[in-house]
Amino acid sequence: MPKAEAMTRPTMRCVAVKSVEQQELQALHRVRERLMKARTALLNETRGLLHEYGIIVPQGAATFREHVREK
Repeated sequence: MPKAEAMTRPTMRCVAVKSVEQQELQALHRVRERLMKARTALLNETRGLLHEYGIIVPQGAATFREHVREK
């Protein structure tokens, strides 16, 4: 946003510039969050498919792993 436009908005707050370390950490958190969502989606899809065959698997990644190892 140009400086002149910012001057016309007195209620606008300034944001501090992030360091490289802060940007890297934020990127790492974003990637982890995306991986966790993908894992959850895959587990839910697999649980749904197994359910169609009469195999009931409780929710949760650890429980899923334990259940699969048993079979």
